[in-house]
Amino acid sequence: MGHHPGYMHTLFFSVRATGNALIRKMKIICFLGSPLIKQRGYYLGWWLFVFFLPVILFSPTGVEAGEDLLPIVSDKTIEDPLNAAPAVESGEADPLNQVPAVEVIEEPLNLISYRTVFVISDLLRLPSDVDVDGEGRIYVLDGTANIVRVYSQDGKPLFTLGDEKTLKFPLGVDVSPAGDVLVADSGNHRIVLFSAKAAPPRFFDLPSPPGGKPTDPTDVVFAKDLKRFFVVDNDNHRVIAVDINGEILWSSGKMGRNPEEFRFPFLMDIDNEDNLYIVEVVNTRVQVLNKDGIHVRFIGDWGIEPGQFFRPKGIAIGQSRDLLVSDSFIGVVQMFSQGGDFLGVIGDETGKVKKFTTPMGMKVYGDRLFVIEMYTNRLVVLEREGP
Repeated sequence: MGHHPGYMHTLFFSVRATGNALIRKMKIICFLGSPLIKQRGYYLGWWLFVFFLPVILFSPTGVEAGEDLLPIVSDKTIEDPLNAAPAVESGEADPLNQVPAVEVIEEPLNLISYRTVFVISDLLRLPSDVDVDGEGRIYVLDGTANIVRVYSQDGKPLFTLGDEKTLKFPLGVDVSPAGDVLVADSGNHRIVLFSAKAAPPRFFDLPSPPGGKPTDPTDVVFAKDLKRFFVVDNDNHRVIAVDINGEILWSSGKMGRNPEEFRFPFLMDIDNEDNLYIVEVVNTRVQVLNKDGIHVRFIGDWGIEPGQFFRPKGIAIGQSRDLLVSDSFIGVVQMFSQGGDFLGVIGDETGKVKKFTTPMGMKVYGDRLFVIEMYTNRLVVLEREGP
């Protein structure tokens, strides 16, 4: 299968966006353009060198976000975006050899059609995650505001949870059917539980692993029995299981690329058997663990082809147990089977690939798909059309 020029061109926009964030001196770690709300900034120089340099060298042009990402089927010749030289100013010597134009013939993408129902954007400040309770109420984690905003099923604001005294740069949220809310409180190195019964919040401090960094929870999910929950520890490259009393039941993971190893796990979702589907930002894949923390499979790998990831961030399990994974750089949401087979890309009402701006956390509820767009500070609510 040939390369997708639209995918590569869109990378330039992400480099430019990250540069703007650095200039503003925001206290944000940027994993290639999509910010993870953090206090620490010592990763920036390293990731900028390791990951941005190849993008700058091999991206011939830049385009605005939203360029068509549909595969190319044409009798014309185009430049291969992975081998073409970077653009140079008039009069300058071309530092790299040009390659002959190549013909790109693509297989058509399978589009899963969704229509936009409504958008929530009021007051949001770099939201990162979303969930829905059993009554259809929508919970948006508004990270830099240090609150969870709650909306009715038709998008009307209801109330908020938390404040600057309770939460500090939270990143992930999970909600039980009854409306109990778990928050990954990254800045305070803990988990916060807001009860649906209006009781005071409960705090679960998470100890650092031996010789490790302070625990950095970026997401949390309830087990199906609601007596345990599972936590992503981003800085220590692991996942941990915690019981309702705050005792750590198991820990799985260290930095690496092998099974039960991670490189900056971020968001996750859980199926009905308590299997965990964890998005690894830098390993550019989804790793599946069972309820005991044992590796089950990998889904996806690095690349710009359909079924591959450049910077995956969010994941949601659908009603048919299919998986939706957001790619914050390319701006698309792809669908996979539970076993990891690529099924298609989310499309819009016009029959084109649906483009998002830094899609992050997601939730599937009935026929609806909820997608956080971090940079545009909004939640997009879509509804599936057809099978």
